[in-house]
Parts: sequence; structure tokens; C-alpha cells
Amino acid sequence: MKKKVLCVMLTLVMTASMLAGCSGSSDSASADTIKVGVVGPFSGSSAMVGDTERKGVELAANQINEAGGINGRQIELIEEDDEQDPTTAVSAINKLVSSDNVVAAIGTVNSSCTLAMMDVTESSQIPLVTPISSGTAITDPENNYIVRIQASDELQAGAITEYAVNDLGYTRIAVMYQNDDFGTGGMEVVVNTLEEAGLEPVAVEAFDSNATDLSAQLLTIRDQDPEAIIMWTMYAAGATIAMQAQQLGIEADLMGGGGLTNAQLYELGGEATVGILNTQTFFADADQASEEAAAFITAYEEAYGETPDSNAAMAYDSMMVLAEGLEAAGDELNPDDIMAGMKAVENMPLATGTITIDENGDANRDILIIRLCEGGTYELVK
Repeated sequence: MKKKVLCVMLTLVMTASMLAGCSGSSDSASADTIKVGVVGPFSGSSAMVGDTERKGVELAANQINEAGGINGRQIELIEEDDEQDPTTAVSAINKLVSSDNVVAAIGTVNSSCTLAMMDVTESSQIPLVTPISSGTAITDPENNYIVRIQASDELQAGAITEYAVNDLGYTRIAVMYQNDDFGTGGMEVVVNTLEEAGLEPVAVEAFDSNATDLSAQLLTIRDQDPEAIIMWTMYAAGATIAMQAQQLGIEADLMGGGGLTNAQLYELGGEATVGILNTQTFFADADQASEEAAAFITAYEEAYGETPDSNAAMAYDSMMVLAEGLEAAGDELNPDDIMAGMKAVENMPLATGTITIDENGDANRDILIIRLCEGGTYELVK
């Protein structure tokens, strides 16, 4: 399969009919198809991320189908909206498992939703690949049916904190985090990494992910005169923090994880967001990219008329890794064989780098540091 995937990634011509044909269908799948569920926030405040997740998965599935499918069978994607809500996510995955009879699922974006879905997929023995969720609790070694393509918060939060301390030389660092599984997990890694460096955060402030006024937390932080604020949150809250920090005269560098990488960060926060540093697994520059990443960028731009972000790239890689498991499982598609095939992936060159899946299901790779620039573009820092 690896040779087939590499050939597929270099296939750059996609037709409109193929794009339409691979999306979720209400019809029953024939014996010639393999049903794969796709769960994401296709509405709500994270809908832009859900849209790029959908496109990344569809592009990979279309390329695989064009190359002959999986053991001669075509992939059929069935999509469900989790609305960025854990309860809705459970309903979505239950439908896919019980009514649509998917053999595997890809999803989702928000860690709290993925954590909620995992109970269903584990008890049903349905392999789940999460492309974007980074919460530290997701790849629980007791769950044998989860693989994650996104770099874990342990990798990302550790990398940005080490960059602040070792590369920038900062010693006065404050932490802000959204008060849920995703935010708390990242905050704990930041604090632990600082402690390992012999430092303590000057402030640690929690907030609701939907809050529109974070001035109380920022005023507490301002009193501590930090050099940097590491914020573990998504792009909408990141834009709010950037704007209100600027209004309060806070001059500390702002930085965080991959949840900040989205065109709407700049659209929502404007010039206040310029200079924000965050971690990433993918940088959409075909001139600097690997052969596999450049092929993905070109194919995505031709298919959708836009430059892919890291979420699209991770979703694409999720489908490619799942394809390894599906092919290894043969015609029977036994879930344990699918999982074994995915966990056998080692040094596989994909859009987001050379990936190895470890025994817990995590994709190990290097972490990039990027900076948001004027106009909403990004530059690679490290």
C-alpha cells in the first residue's frame, strides 16, 4: 500500500465528478464499497476547520479510488456533523456505527468530542482515526481502537514552551487555557515543561471557550509583567485574547498550539494577531515542501481552488493511514487487523511529514514553529 499511496499522492489531476461522487450518501453501500464515517464540526464556530477536514479526507479518498480503491473496492464516505458538541458527536458516531454500518471512522476536531466518541467506537470495535484532536487523554493505552494523526498536546505544548525558554530566553511566562479537556491538557504540559526548566508560570488563567470578555484574566496577567503568554485554545478565543491584550497595553509575545492556525484568526483579530507564534505539523509552501507535501498542496489547490491548511493536510494523512489498515485487513476488514495495519505504519512520507504510528496510536513527527504575518500569511520560524 505504501507504494500505491506515494503514487496516489503524486496524482494531481482531480475531476469535479469524482469530488461529487465520494461525499457521504444516504444509499446503502454495495458490496463493492467500503463505508468510512467522517465526523466533524460542519456547522458552528469551528465549521471552517470542519470544512477543511472534510476536504482533506475527500481528496485522499478520491485519489485512492482513482488508483483502484482498497483491494478492488471503492471507499464511500458518510459524513455527520458533530456541531462542536460532545453529545451531538456521540449521536453522530452512533448513527454511523449502528445505522450506516461503517467499518471505520475519521473524526473529529475538538478533543472533547473525540473523547466522547471514543467510548462508542471502542465498545463497538470500530477503528477511529482522529486527524486534528490533540488532547493528551485521547491516545489512552487502554483503548485499542484509536489512532491520532495530529501531534499530541504533549508534543505541541512542550515544543512551544521549549521554544519560548530555550530559543527566546524567556523566564516570565503566563498561561491562559480554555477550561475543557483540550485546554487543560495543554496547560498541564506547559506548566510541567516550565517546571522541568526550573521555572514557574507567573500566572495561570482559565476561561470558557465561548467567552467574549477575557479582560479579568488578562488584567491579572498584566500585573505580572510577562514576556510571553502561552494560550491553549482555538483560533476564535485566540483572536479575542490578542485584541484585548492589545487594548490593555500588554506587550508580551502571544503563542500557542495548532488550534490557532486558521485564516479566521487574522480575520477576527486583525493586526492584533500579527506576530502570534504557534506549533504546526505542516507548512503550505510547495517550494519548501517535501515531494509528498508539494503533491498534496498542488492537488488540493486544483480540487478546491484554495491553499490547504494544516487541518486539511492532517485529514488527508488520516485517510491515507486508514487506507494502510484497510488494505492490510483484506476482504474481511476485521477491526483488529485494520488497527494492526495502521500501527504498522513506519517512516511513511505523507503531507505532514514522515509518520510513524506508535503502539498507543500516536503519530510521531517533528514539530514546526510558525509566525502569523501581516495580511494573514505565515512564515516558518523553526
